[in-house]
Amino acid sequence: MKIKPIVLFKTVISLGLIILIFTHIDIAKTWKQFQTLSLPFVACVLIYYTACQWLSCWRWLVVLHSTGHSVPMISLLNSYFAGMFLNIFLPGSFGGDAYRVYRLTKETKDSEAALVSVFLERFTGLFALSALAILGLPPAIRVVGRWDIILLFFGCVISLVGGVLLIVSPQLLKVAEPWLQKLHLQNLGVRFAKIQMLLRQFAQHRQALGLSICLSFLLMLAIVYYHYLIAQQLKIPISYLELLVFIPIIAVITLIPISLGGLGVKEGLWIYLFNRIGLTGEQALLLSITMTMLGWLLALPGGVILLLDSAGFQKIKQADDSQNSSR
Repeated sequence: MKIKPIVLFKTVISLGLIILIFTHIDIAKTWKQFQTLSLPFVACVLIYYTACQWLSCWRWLVVLHSTGHSVPMISLLNSYFAGMFLNIFLPGSFGGDAYRVYRLTKETKDSEAALVSVFLERFTGLFALSALAILGLPPAIRVVGRWDIILLFFGCVISLVGGVLLIVSPQLLKVAEPWLQKLHLQNLGVRFAKIQMLLRQFAQHRQALGLSICLSFLLMLAIVYYHYLIAQQLKIPISYLELLVFIPIIAVITLIPISLGGLGVKEGLWIYLFNRIGLTGEQALLLSITMTMLGWLLALPGGVILLLDSAGFQKIKQADDSQNSSR
């Protein structure tokens, strides 16, 4: 099987960063502190995050209802877990969202509604993350108080808000089109135009739009609290407000497609941010690795779901490969 150059590049970047980090960290100290995690606590946080996934599916269901479709919650939850598995263990040109569209198309027999619902569910999450970042501005100035983190955070806020505005504003898209053409990103402009049309249609369902955004915002706050719970269990002295600043930074920067799912980049960011508030690299790596391992555990049921739907998985994989080869 031929490895795509972009996947090879991301693998090299991730491995290089991981090796660099581990050569500067006291692994024995990190492992000793990791052992303070108890099995009952791990079980509780896994249940907690599963509840967060259920909240995501509720948001997705709200969007689906606005398109005139209804799908059992358990089916959406299965799709979410399968998507998690794909995004974590099979990084490549297609991921969990493509599979979610495929599974939903099988349920609704409406590929357009499936695609629209997955995108809009993601968009409301992006909107909520932008709102969370804005909410984190006062803590960034008051609690963290480091100029470099404030600048980094402010840059992430601008990127998030700018991305949302570019998606929702036809006027801003028209201004950006000449620049997109210069950068040979005309197709991106066409996609944004289609997205804006979908958003205008969804905006007519005001109740669904409002509920979806509220659920997204609640979900983001719950995810920050998920990090906080784990940090407290690991005896890492970091506040909820500090995490409210750090998580949007990490979420935005790890979206840059230079590594395998942010692996290596994410750990390096945690270490940098922790060092700036007087915490150690070992504590940062401990939190990051714990979050990663819990994510792997959470994604394992998705692997079982994919195994049971192996024919569907192969079908969408072949369609995606065919689409990439025609570009």
